[in-house]
Amino acid sequence: MTSTDTSANVTHNGALPEERLEAASDARAQSLQWLGVYLAVSAVSLALADHRGLAALHAGTVLVVGWSLFSRGRLARVVGDLLPLFAAPALYGEIPMLIAAMGTTYHDSLVQRWEVTVFGGQPSRELAGRFPISRVSELLHLGYLAYYPAIFAPPLILYARRRTHEFAETVLVLTKIYLLCWVSFVLLPVEGPRYLWGTPAGVPDGAARRLAVRILASGSSRGAAFPSSHMAVMVGQTMLALRWQRRVGYALAVTSVLVGVGAVYGGFHYAVDMVAGALLGVVCAATILRHSP
Repeated sequence: MTSTDTSANVTHNGALPEERLEAASDARAQSLQWLGVYLAVSAVSLALADHRGLAALHAGTVLVVGWSLFSRGRLARVVGDLLPLFAAPALYGEIPMLIAAMGTTYHDSLVQRWEVTVFGGQPSRELAGRFPISRVSELLHLGYLAYYPAIFAPPLILYARRRTHEFAETVLVLTKIYLLCWVSFVLLPVEGPRYLWGTPAGVPDGAARRLAVRILASGSSRGAAFPSSHMAVMVGQTMLALRWQRRVGYALAVTSVLVGVGAVYGGFHYAVDMVAGALLGVVCAATILRHSP
């Protein structure tokens, strides 16, 4: 795939302008700082809840973050570039332990009231029954599954092309989105319709549907529904890609719609989860793009 907007990213000899180098360095440092603070705070909570092994892993990763920030070696540079991109989403799995450590309670009844106020009903229970069309269901579930490669593919394309500034700012947006979602999940946990109501009435069976359910059954975290990190990431990625790699952005825009509708159609999220996630993605991406050189 050939990018249509590379001319502004490099000078005639292939070097990044000084201003963009400084912006890339600052974005990289911010990503690592966000990750380091989150890891340190959550390590304390996990240690107090007697999850000592996980707390020690967090503490060790904080040391890696510090090394990546201050060392000038090539390995430290690469580790620091990539660590937030892979570590931040990996922290999703420990959300239930942090919820238990904090002693917070689920707030599904509140979100369900918002759902009725905004949509006049419960779309996550009703949408599939209104449109029980197998091809539609499979398309929406495939779109929902596309979220997983969409986390990594756009920034790694930039990294492979040595578009340092764009990569660093993309990782910063993703890091902020993930960590803000994780904090929200811990302080205001919401189970989501999949845990409370199960399979929506009328949703057609199919290979994509079964795969999505299997992945969620093996890897989802109870309490991590509102706001939707899936939707926040997809919208944030789309906005950034439309700025820096237009064709990728078009593909992500279509995928974002499928993720948003598919999560509700499949009964995985409340509709307001997706709206809140989309707003979070817009705010995080817009904040970075507004100040991007």
